Formats: sequence, structure tokens, C-alpha cells
Amino acid sequence: MFEIKGSDFSDGVIAKGAELVCEYEILDSGNIVLEVTVPSIGGSFHSGRNFYSRQEGQIDYTKAAKRIDEEADRVGGRIDEIASKVDDPRIDQARERLKRAAASKGNEGDPETAKQAMDDIQEAKKLIAQARKEHQKVIRQMELDKTVDFFDSRIREHARPAEAGAFDNLAKTAQRAIDNNSGDFESHLDELRGKNFMILWRQDWFVIDRFKWLSEDAFLFPDANEHAELCKIGRQALQANDIDKLRQVVAHLDSTRVGTAGEDDMVAGSNILVG
Repeated sequence: MFEIKGSDFSDGVIAKGAELVCEYEILDSGNIVLEVTVPSIGGSFHSGRNFYSRQEGQIDYTKAAKRIDEEADRVGGRIDEIASKVDDPRIDQARERLKRAAASKGNEGDPETAKQAMDDIQEAKKLIAQARKEHQKVIRQMELDKTVDFFDSRIREHARPAEAGAFDNLAKTAQRAIDNNSGDFESHLDELRGKNFMILWRQDWFVIDRFKWLSEDAFLFPDANEHAELCKIGRQALQANDIDKLRQVVAHLDSTRVGTAGEDDMVAGSNILVG
């Protein structure tokens, strides 16, 4: 799966519908080297510039039980959120898919069963996306309210005055995008979430908590040896109270794990949830 965001590019504005020319090479390791050329702006961008495939294909499905559980819980929470706002048959269908994924627990260790469970979870996500599109304005408002509430209750106390002001102004812009049914809303929401994360990232306790979570959840990483080595370096940095080094390790771990995006992922494993 590839995700290319407008924020990845600084060399020009890419118009909607612009042609993208993609060339890729799949290495023996399973990693993918990607080069994207945008003829309309004369720009060429390489995988070293924010392009990354999180390698679903590298998952060891014989050891995927915990990942399936956590992913199912996260998607289930998303279903409950949407169901509280809209009535859509696809939400019930998504729930059924999750139930089917949960039923695979009796065959832990069987890669085929685990793969089917992950496919069911992916199908649930697709159904959620379809429901979101059908009820776009309501779901957008829910997402904005959740992000703003998160900032007010957990982040604002750590924010600098200028950061708080910038967040509030962007939240107003996002609200106007909802009211005007603008296609810009998702980019505004991503930026708001990015502001939340960057403020948290400045906090030493957040980096420490995130390292502990990433080091414990080895199932999130396709390369077990790399994960073990990074955790060793991270523990050494933590013992030496070298938080800058620990930040580097956490950033590396985050860049290589198989994970999810969004606010739930942002605070996973962090005591910010218990405040």
C-alpha cells in the first residue's frame, strides 16, 4: 500500500488529476524503492523523501495473533464511534467481519487463518470508508470535534501560546471546510493531528512511553532482528538518560513498523490516556 500526501512535496503545487509516473523496485528484503515523477511540475521524488511501504507482505502470520487482536479492537472502536452518529447497514456488515476475525482465535498459529482474519479486518475498514463517504459531513464533524477535544483536554497545557493560537485558527478553517463541503477538510484534519503529535513529541515522557510500547509490541515489526537491535540501543539510551538518542531510536522504530495512522495510533502505549 502506498500513501502519497500533498505535504510530501515542497517543489510545487500538484493539481487535482495531475499525472504521476511511478517506477518501483522490489528488493530481496521485501522493501520497495519508489520514484515518482510529476511531469506538470517537473519534479522527481525518491523513496528517501517520505515514501515508504510498511510491508504488509512481510508479516509473519504464524505470530500475528496479538496484532489481529489490537487491530480488531481499534477498528471496533471506530465502528462504535460512527454507529453513534449514523445509521448505515455497512456498519453492521463491518461488525460481522470483525466477529469473523475474532472467531479465528481458536486457530492461533495457523497462517492461513490469521491471513483470513486480517483480510476480514481490511474489509471492515473498506465498509467503514464507504459509510463515511455516504455520511461525510456528520463523520467529518465527529472527527474534528474529537481532535479538538483531544487538544483541549490533553495537549493545550503543553502547547506554547503561538502553537495554541495556530491550532485554534486551523480548527476554525477546518470547520468552515465542513460547512462548505470543501475537499480540503482531510488535509486540515491531518495538519491538526500533526500539530498534536509534534507538541507531544517534544515531551520527554511521551518519547519514553512510546519507546516502551514499541519495544514491547514486537509483532508490529516485519524485521525481528532490526527491532531487537533498535530496542537494545533504545534501552542503553534510556539508562544513560540520553533522550535525544532515544528520540532517534523511536523515530526509526516508527518508520519501520507495520502500523496504522491517526489519533488512536498517536497515543498508543502512552500514559496520556490516563492523564
